[in-house]
Amino acid sequence: MVVSFRSPLNHHLVFFVFIVLALVSVCLSTAFVIDRERRTALADGLALSSYHARNFEEQLTRSLETVRRMADFIAAGFVDGHSGPVNGHFSRLVRQAPFIRSLSTVDGQGRVTVSSNAELIGRQLDLSEYYPLETVSSGISLRIGRPWSGRDFAQGTPTRQDQSVPLSQMIFVPVLAQGEYNGTRVRLVAAINPDYFLNSYSQWLEAEIGLVEILRYDRLILFTTGSALLPGMTDNDPILQEHLRESEIGGYRSKRKGNGATLTAYRASRQFPLLVMVHISQEKMLAAWLQESIRTIVLVSMILVILVYLATTFYRREQRLAAAREAARRREYERLAATVFETVLEAVMVTDGNQNIIAVNPAFTRITGYTSEEAVGRDFTLLASGYHSEEFYQHLQQTLALQGHWEGEVRNRRKSGEIFVAWLSINQVLDDGGEVLYLVTGFSDITEYCAEAERISHLAHHDLLTGLPNRALLMDRLSQGVRQAHRERTLLALIFFDLDKFKPVNDRLGHPVGDRLLQALADRLGQELRASDTLARLGGDEFVLLLPSIKESGDALKVAEKIRQSVALPFVIEGHRIQVAASIGVALYPDHEVDELALMQCADQAMYRAKARGGDQYALYDKLIDHNQVASTPLSRENND
Repeated sequence: MVVSFRSPLNHHLVFFVFIVLALVSVCLSTAFVIDRERRTALADGLALSSYHARNFEEQLTRSLETVRRMADFIAAGFVDGHSGPVNGHFSRLVRQAPFIRSLSTVDGQGRVTVSSNAELIGRQLDLSEYYPLETVSSGISLRIGRPWSGRDFAQGTPTRQDQSVPLSQMIFVPVLAQGEYNGTRVRLVAAINPDYFLNSYSQWLEAEIGLVEILRYDRLILFTTGSALLPGMTDNDPILQEHLRESEIGGYRSKRKGNGATLTAYRASRQFPLLVMVHISQEKMLAAWLQESIRTIVLVSMILVILVYLATTFYRREQRLAAAREAARRREYERLAATVFETVLEAVMVTDGNQNIIAVNPAFTRITGYTSEEAVGRDFTLLASGYHSEEFYQHLQQTLALQGHWEGEVRNRRKSGEIFVAWLSINQVLDDGGEVLYLVTGFSDITEYCAEAERISHLAHHDLLTGLPNRALLMDRLSQGVRQAHRERTLLALIFFDLDKFKPVNDRLGHPVGDRLLQALADRLGQELRASDTLARLGGDEFVLLLPSIKESGDALKVAEKIRQSVALPFVIEGHRIQVAASIGVALYPDHEVDELALMQCADQAMYRAKARGGDQYALYDKLIDHNQVASTPLSRENND
């Protein structure tokens, strides 16, 4: 639009005001965007700290809950045991729990009576500095001591007030758990291995990005991934003290000696006197923002200079308007000629004979994130994701050379790094001599379609309540397992089990609690299985465990006993302590049957024999007993083992 003015003075004034307003608007908008991105980066940093604090606290709480449950278990079954077999049982528990270095019971005077470390038996332990302090009516089930230097109580030395342990020394944290059963009280002392947790934390949170501190409620540092405050020291941060008065979960910005400005999140354990603190470096979280801000300022400055230059040139060169209008008409003509290329919904990329990009359409930019300026001149492999092998691309090139066309599903990478699924077609454009002039590539983003197909497939093969494989997926894996066992000449075990006393749970506490119990059971058992094992739910309280590639039948019976013990451990659901048991049947391929359905029937019959004996036990399929349904005297677990 061309505007004429009555006087040169008005003309110059309007132009000057327009330029000033444009410059001020762009500068203010840029400053607002930069400040908003800075606040977003800080908020993301605090959210990241809170995320790690929650995950680390849940891991620590679950681990210490295991120690507390061990005390209850020992009180229930080993209250009078002081013999070698009990020490061996403790040693097995320690081997199965890598976060525990030793496990011992002590009497009322602190003397070790039973231990996984034989050197500790008879040793006197000082239990006076454990937090929180024990009172007659406190009912505390777990207390935490000061960190020790050394690997275990036998070789370690406790830290004293204001005494820290250098990072180069091995440390452990003593934990005192108390269990009671039928009036019998057990005091269990565990040496917690900090390296187990620190290695896990380091995998999730790199040292240059942040650090993790584990404290008692009295802010005594138990162990840390940092070096400013060492184990045994006290965190006297007044900001933390003020926040803890208001909430046991929160976050704030602070400055720490040796770490600079940090984005700190803290989270108190739900059950134990522990506090998890995660400190994310503010400098690291703002590094990307700073670089982007510099690029934005440089880009905006260049744009402003260019705009001023163009505006001034346009203003001073009005005589070129006619030529510009003619050029605009030519561009309009070219735009009309390329309407299909510009408006088609499918992404289009044109490359020359050397596979260098010479043109892309807007749909290409919308799907990939690369603008025309960023894509033109780049190699055809700009979108390569690394997913496909070299053989895949060789086959593609061979097909193009032979047929002049290729079509198929590929995985490409957007500018943001995100992988997407595309349906891609490539066509050659040849000159009169048969040489390749161009390659015209078109593709559509079918990621959502593939994701929906995967989601439907997952729903069709998994139990909606527990997320475990359902009968259809179990039968498929059973068939694969049988073929593998036949090929490798190994055994395959099928373990059927259902829950005893489950119906009273539904009747007394309601079906929602029963559903939560099934979910908790699935989670508990899933943590104890191999990656190659398959735990499936057939319906109700019936479960099946598939164990492929086992060496002997005793391995399956050990797993069955492990399941029985795991199910027998109490569950706490919505404040209700629930105790159930399992009746378990075991069948083996090829010892019992070679057909999948027949093998499942064998395991089912063995399970009902275990249930007929009173439940809370397992039974190995016996063709003579189970096939003829003959009642027999229950076998002891010692014999089965």
